[in-house]
Amino acid sequence: MAGKTVNENPMSEIRIGDVTAKWARNNHLHVEYKDKQESTNLTAKELAFEEDLLEEALCLFVTDHQTAGRGRGKNTWTDSTAGSSLLSSWSYLLPMMPQPTASCLVGLAVYRACSTTWPFLKWNLKAPNDIYIGDKKVAGILLETVAQNDEARFIIGLGVNVTSSPAAVETSTSILQSLPEGAPLLGEDYTAFLDRLVFELSDAASHCDQPLSPTDQLSLLHALNLHPLLKEKYTAMEADGSLYLGAKKINWSEL
Repeated sequence: MAGKTVNENPMSEIRIGDVTAKWARNNHLHVEYKDKQESTNLTAKELAFEEDLLEEALCLFVTDHQTAGRGRGKNTWTDSTAGSSLLSSWSYLLPMMPQPTASCLVGLAVYRACSTTWPFLKWNLKAPNDIYIGDKKVAGILLETVAQNDEARFIIGLGVNVTSSPAAVETSTSILQSLPEGAPLLGEDYTAFLDRLVFELSDAASHCDQPLSPTDQLSLLHALNLHPLLKEKYTAMEADGSLYLGAKKINWSEL
């Protein structure tokens, strides 16, 4: 993929999971890659405390196609052509349990990684767990935690439509589809995105038991208020992740 543009290759030859796994190995990250599986989050939970993984602070699980991809609550995650999306779970071994602010921090982390890599696209955040380009969804986040004794595995499930989006979902898009006409999706841009993503997610995981900083609060407000389908802009945010619409206070988990 390096040195070529994604849209120079036949779509059938592009396997985002495979490309991501190779990036992880090159960066000495523990990665488990299968071309097809039920759910990366399910696999991450099943292997959370396997003896040979206990020395790994971060384990990455990726696939090219999920047969039972999950979203928040009872929602499902539908991917397009096999290999067209980043279907991943980032499993962090932590000495503490994540707090509710973890969801805010992870959403901000993904938004920052996307907007840093492709700053000319209209990235925005829809609370609590969706990343949009303009009014189209491009990524979803599913957070889960499993605990054993004094340790926890904080599992960040992340699906990103990279080269295509499900045709049946009119409200979705992909990074490639959103690029300006004639602009390529470069392999080096995708790996730069992964570099930034692991940095941002790792930082979020290391602070997932802490209140939001003033900078995080303002950054989240900015990203949320960019969402074009928002009927009313948020006016303030507290350190625990609570948002305000005027005088009305809303918990992040209720969104």
